[in-house]
Amino acid sequence: MKINSKKVFIFFILIALIVSVIVGIQRFNLENSFKQVEMVISLNNVRELALKERYDENQLLTQLKSKGITGIAIHEDTLESLIFQGKIAFLSTNDLSKIKFTDNLQFLYSSQPSPGEFMIISNDYSLFQRINETFNQYYDEATILQDVFSEGDYCLIGNADEEEILKLGLGFSERDIDKIHKLGFNIVLRPKNSSKLNNSLLSKKLSEIETIDKVSSIIFDEEEVLGYPSETMLFEAATFLQKNNYPFGIIEFASQKGIQNIADNISELAIRVHSITSEEMEKISLNTAIERWVRAAQERNIRIFYLNPFLKTRVPDLIQYNLDYVEKIKNNIIENGFIVDKASLFPPYQIPWIFIYLIGLGVVSAGIMLLIEIFQGIKKYSILLFVILFAFLIVMNIFIGKIFLMKILALASALVFPALAIIKNKKYFTITLTKKSSGLLGMLKNIFFGISWIMLISVTGGMIIGALLTHYKFILAIQLFSGIKVAYIFPLAIVAFYFWWVCRKDKRLLIDDLKNPILFEHALFLFVFLVFGVIYIARSGNFSFLPVLGIEEKMRLLLENILVARPRNKEFLIGYPLISLAIAMNYLDLHYLKIPFIIMGTVAPVTIVNTFCHVHTSIFFSILRTFHGYWLGLIISFFLAFLLFILCRNFMERLNVKSGE
Repeated sequence: MKINSKKVFIFFILIALIVSVIVGIQRFNLENSFKQVEMVISLNNVRELALKERYDENQLLTQLKSKGITGIAIHEDTLESLIFQGKIAFLSTNDLSKIKFTDNLQFLYSSQPSPGEFMIISNDYSLFQRINETFNQYYDEATILQDVFSEGDYCLIGNADEEEILKLGLGFSERDIDKIHKLGFNIVLRPKNSSKLNNSLLSKKLSEIETIDKVSSIIFDEEEVLGYPSETMLFEAATFLQKNNYPFGIIEFASQKGIQNIADNISELAIRVHSITSEEMEKISLNTAIERWVRAAQERNIRIFYLNPFLKTRVPDLIQYNLDYVEKIKNNIIENGFIVDKASLFPPYQIPWIFIYLIGLGVVSAGIMLLIEIFQGIKKYSILLFVILFAFLIVMNIFIGKIFLMKILALASALVFPALAIIKNKKYFTITLTKKSSGLLGMLKNIFFGISWIMLISVTGGMIIGALLTHYKFILAIQLFSGIKVAYIFPLAIVAFYFWWVCRKDKRLLIDDLKNPILFEHALFLFVFLVFGVIYIARSGNFSFLPVLGIEEKMRLLLENILVARPRNKEFLIGYPLISLAIAMNYLDLHYLKIPFIIMGTVAPVTIVNTFCHVHTSIFFSILRTFHGYWLGLIISFFLAFLLFILCRNFMERLNVKSGE
């Protein structure tokens, strides 16, 4: 009995789609229980705002709590922060030199200071002892002189790099912690790393953290994780967090050194954190900032909002302005279905092995179907190729592991399905239509079915990718989809090769065309195509060196406000309209720019599939975004096709009138 390979491949693609829908439903339920957002502000920032406006610090904290702040971030004390609070006096080498050469101050300090020498003065004995102990642990040359000026004043003289010691972590203030506890806030600790940290000092730091009650989460301070660069100390820090069940923050776009080591070891305790930097806060408007927070929660699974206050905005009442800012953020995220409370942890869900294999069979089937379209000769070997590729999946699973296998299958889906969506619907672009009596309605019908089938095949690929990457490490962006640039370029290249070469009956004509002189219109089109390619590639992925235009930003915000899930511009403004024009041109026997339009229109299925590659965005949000892109794209497509139809009809009528004269 002869096996119908096409039916076999369609069967496995449908099985993969069914499994993907099942996983999608499970993911949707998990995401619905993952809705608690914690709003955090640094105690240092609160102090800075209160001091700037001459406002009572405790009163400001109480008001911030009433407006929505649930957590206070407490940094380790540093000499810089203690100077700012007026708790110590710090004299650098330059300051000491001034004392030496001023006769009436020599009684304070009579020796000649050496380079790097400093003096710390405090009248708080417990604080002074903490500074003293820390410096003795880090700097052997530090010495103490007590009661230099008068009884109750304490002085430490040492020698070290000034920039380094000013930023050295001195532990957490017990008074600050007690105050924040009494005010009813969650505590978010911000431990500092140091280049001088060793195993003994790390253990002491971790022991100090362990004595602090009601720690909501830990967000490592500045650019390095506690223990970096030592892998042994990073592992010790991760083990400590796991033992005490401390959630830890991964700051979006910050790329803290060592955070990946921590995340790989204890992914189940990771929380994604977003912050608008102090520099950005000087330029951003209040409404834009609020929209950014809502987008972060909706689209990127951010569950800790780390707020920096407006400090340099010119308003009559800066305190009230910041209180309104906090309250508006809270109200907006509640309106969008979130809860302001201690940040949710995403359940450590992993897609079952059997599901990966079933989906893998679907990906292999789609890949072979695409190969058959391009190389007809392999059709008779397709079942054998299917068996070989499936065996290869099993071998890869054994040798490279589950995560890497999921990445490979996801990338394969992103490469195959967009090209398959276009090529499998080639009849809308290539078949000569014999019945044209239906006129405009017939053309619009072709556009509707062509775009709909392309969208459905693309969504199938997207759902498969979304299911493959439904693993908590991907959802928390600890692991990322790999190959985004390739996934943007490869399908367009395959479609170009197929329509310019495979579909050509006489390939010699194409070669002869290439030998002809380049006309101005050819050069112009090539220039437009290259510009399109550069912009398309540059604007793909999460980062782009091309700025978003002001009008585009306004349109994005408008669509977000109206539709919640904003559709992708490349999808409904570029891809679908170009596909519809290519279909209309085939219907109207206009073939000059049809193939370039098909190639550039492939950005629509590519973008659909790419939407589902962002697994840190909820599955419902991705589906809604794709749906909005589809119907908006159809409206624009119908409008452009209608214009083309009217223009062509009027042009032909005028030609007929002139020929009749």
